[in-house]
Amino acid sequence: MNFKDMTVDQLMERKAEIRTLLEAPDADLDALEAEAKSINEELEARRAAEAERNEQREAVAEGAGEAAQTIPDPEKEKRTMFGIESIEYRNAWVKNLCKQPLTEEERNALTSAGAVIPTMTVNAVWDKLIKPSELLGKVDVSQFPNYVRFPVVSTNNAATAQAVGATISESSDVITYVDLVPCEYVKLLTVGADIEHMAVDAVHDWIVDNLVGQIRYAINKDILVGSGSNALKGIKESVNASGTAIPSTVTKASILKIMAALGGNYQQGAIWVMTPEMFYEKIMSLTDLQDYVINDGFQFRLFGHDVVLMSEAKISNKETIFYGDPKAYKVNIFKAIEVKPFETATTTNIQFRGACLADGELLDTSAFVRFAQT
Repeated sequence: MNFKDMTVDQLMERKAEIRTLLEAPDADLDALEAEAKSINEELEARRAAEAERNEQREAVAEGAGEAAQTIPDPEKEKRTMFGIESIEYRNAWVKNLCKQPLTEEERNALTSAGAVIPTMTVNAVWDKLIKPSELLGKVDVSQFPNYVRFPVVSTNNAATAQAVGATISESSDVITYVDLVPCEYVKLLTVGADIEHMAVDAVHDWIVDNLVGQIRYAINKDILVGSGSNALKGIKESVNASGTAIPSTVTKASILKIMAALGGNYQQGAIWVMTPEMFYEKIMSLTDLQDYVINDGFQFRLFGHDVVLMSEAKISNKETIFYGDPKAYKVNIFKAIEVKPFETATTTNIQFRGACLADGELLDTSAFVRFAQT
């Protein structure tokens, strides 16, 4: 695909399509990620070219309004303002975090932009936060900055058939609401002052990998088992364990019974959530299930449904299997992960704090079933 022949709007539309395609079970992740990277590079090249053209226009306009004998200001001529989407701005932002010396151009860039998080870092954070193989990558995620209320139909009467023109009977549907209120997920990293001597790219990747990785793990865990008190309300808190337990020896029939317990309207998008021990030792060892397990680079599917492996699925020392539609679980990211540096008073260490405001809850408790093993 020749991206140079595409407009900016077309490139952005293609990026949105790629994000959707990445969620598909049969997605070619390497090809899609390579295409997304190429699009980002093309967009960055166009922004740089446009910025250069703007500078040239400004220089021409400024020169036309000045006297012919104006003496050029060398310092002014070599001053460059970098946009927040540029690699130069990202490097200045990282150097400022690490207390490394900045050039005048870098200081000007940070001052003019208010030292906001670079676009490249925001994109890297989001890409590492939302992993298709994990729960957070499968639930319904939004980014509304304010408190959010979602309507939920607690009583939904079926439509009826009647004679044309007959009086319509009023339906007694009942609407309730789920309110999402932000809680804070925080990770604090402490490193020695020698980070000042590390390469900028290495520092940037280290910050993103560590802060985002730990916060992502905490949010994923809470989607399943969060208490709802200063944390997401987990699926476990919303769905009671079925009275029918998984037998101590798992069978194909016991797995099918779990599937049959979920309503038909949630079957198509359903996934499995269980511990690695349950999946590898007790399900994959069953010879009559091997034809129903698909392995695509450690992305497993059981009876055509994605498998998410989480140690937290062991509830009260009992192996537990969750089966249901993750899109019925709503997560709102009120404020994306931001990074701030701090100097300690008693050491030369530097601390990096990553913080994210989020909340989540299962909107329909019938969207999941939960079975524990005896």
